Amino acid sequence: EVGYQGEVQVLNLAPNKLENGCFRLGTIIHEFLHALGFFHMQSSADRDDYVEIVWDNIQPGTEHNFAKYNSSFVSNFDIVYDYGSVMHYPETAFSVNGLRTIIPLDPEATIGQREGMSPSDVAKLRRMYGCK
Repeated sequence: EVGYQGEVQVLNLAPNKLENGCFRLGTIIHEFLHALGFFHMQSSADRDDYVEIVWDNIQPGTEHNFAKYNSSFVSNFDIVYDYGSVMHYPETAFSVNGLRTIIPLDPEATIGQREGMSPSDVAKLRRMYGCK
């Protein structure tokens, strides 16, 4: 679930297959941003202007991770699509064959960083909560 849903917000910080999932600062930030109301960057309504989703390379049963949300449901708060967002999946997320599932249309773009919030992530969070 995304955003405040009641008295308790559960965060999934369990290690992934590589046993480094929850122990990376960026992954913890990613999960906390879900609790604060952020959705995945590649799910934004305008994502097709920035990335190509390669459906044939996605593991069956995980397609929901690439759902595109309507702009009336998820606001970008007038922040431009951010390849560098901590909320962006990496190029091979949920790959069935090791090949890319997300291809940036900008050949210079790098996606999937888990170092921390990008400047756009910070700006979006401030706009969401009315901070200056």
